[in-house]
Amino acid sequence: MARPTVIDDDLILTTAREVFLEKGQRATTADIAERAGVSQGILFKRFKTKQALFKASMHLEEDEDSPLPVNLQAKIGVGLVKENLRELGNALVHKFLGLVPTMMMNWSNSREETAAKNCEQASERGVRGIHMISCYLEEEAKLRRIKGVNPEILAQTFVGALWHYAFLQVMMGEVHKEPITQEQYVDGVVNTLWCGISPTDC
Repeated sequence: MARPTVIDDDLILTTAREVFLEKGQRATTADIAERAGVSQGILFKRFKTKQALFKASMHLEEDEDSPLPVNLQAKIGVGLVKENLRELGNALVHKFLGLVPTMMMNWSNSREETAAKNCEQASERGVRGIHMISCYLEEEAKLRRIKGVNPEILAQTFVGALWHYAFLQVMMGEVHKEPITQEQYVDGVVNTLWCGISPTDC
């Protein structure tokens, strides 16, 4: 008796991502199954719904209601601020690498009600996330662990730099002959900003 073929989840997720990016919300599980060479039954057995497959393939499995992948409230006055920012920065870049193509797909399908709603929800989470970072920085300034700079400007600069990196990796990743790694980039951003907020000379 022949051994059953093992279906690799990575193959399914890679294929699903390709199809979703090509066809947007109009992509069907039948499209994905056909390209991956599996049955729709296999897809639903592993991912239950099309939405679950979409989230997994676009790396959006985490709690969508949480604007940030790190609990900054718990880090106020704890550990080194620089290390807290480094941890947050790497977690945000990882999240953005999934969000950038997803939002681009939603924008390309902006006439669809679901796509427009997804974009609006993502924007609202982004605003809440920046506000939470701003509040964290404000509290750290009160504790004199960083200089008292405008926390809103600092938060937007930090998030904007990370989003820009993720956007370039998605759009032009293959263009760079020697791309900066995610860790190197986040370190560079944190070190650059740190010179402006360090309570002592950097």
